[in-house]
Amino acid sequence: MPTIAFLLVILAAALHALWNFLTKKTAGDLATIWNGMVMVCIVFTPFMFFLAPEVVAFSKVYPHIIASGVIHAFYFFYLAKAYEHGEISVVYPIARGTGIAGTAIAASLLLRENISLPGTSGIIVVCTGIFLLGYKNGRHKHGIKFALVVGVMIVSYSIVDKLAVGISHPLFYIYGCTVLFTLLLAPHVMIRKRRELSEAWKSRKKYSITIGLGSVSTYLIILFVFRIAQVSYVVAAREFAVAIGAILGFIFLKEKLTIRKAIGIAAIVAGMILIKMA
Repeated sequence: MPTIAFLLVILAAALHALWNFLTKKTAGDLATIWNGMVMVCIVFTPFMFFLAPEVVAFSKVYPHIIASGVIHAFYFFYLAKAYEHGEISVVYPIARGTGIAGTAIAASLLLRENISLPGTSGIIVVCTGIFLLGYKNGRHKHGIKFALVVGVMIVSYSIVDKLAVGISHPLFYIYGCTVLFTLLLAPHVMIRKRRELSEAWKSRKKYSITIGLGSVSTYLIILFVFRIAQVSYVVAAREFAVAIGAILGFIFLKEKLTIRKAIGIAAIVAGMILIKMA
């Protein structure tokens, strides 16, 4: 993986861990997340005027925008459910680990990516570390169930996004996806979570802004990296965020640090080194 791509992925990992940590702090409140996405759509709209030529390419990329928008609507819905029922040190590793393994397989089969021996070893070591972090002897079963669904969504949008950035500017693409999945979630949030929506706007506005900007900034960085590196490596390397998220959970949410979890974090770091070598 090119050094610039690797460093950008590390930055994205830190941002990803931060907004997931804040999502957990709000107990996976979908209203708080949705408010953040609405704010992002408003902030990004003026920048679209500078990308007017991209509209010409819209006919080529709109199927990808629709697919990714729908997938992300399910992603955020089930992510909120997962954090509602499970610890961040369990939900986050399982969701991301499933995403890594699934994306590596899908990229090899669908995109014909050639994964080297160090790359394959790195992906396996990262997955091992992630599942060590997330293993809970059957506890938090509802959180784990929703986390697995989130993992499937990660695989799906990663493949779609890799294809899309080859024919569209990442900023234009992410704007279209964000607007679409925000609109798709609107009926559920505005009808079934009306009271939570009002409360989130009044008392958790800072969380909404940070989650919204953090998630979209992370996504945008990864879309740019997709242009210069293999999706299987990028998705695996960004899961350094899992180690960061787990550490945040141990320090600030008082989640228990065990030997197994410490080994899991060490394995993720080792896997990152192997992926960089690839």
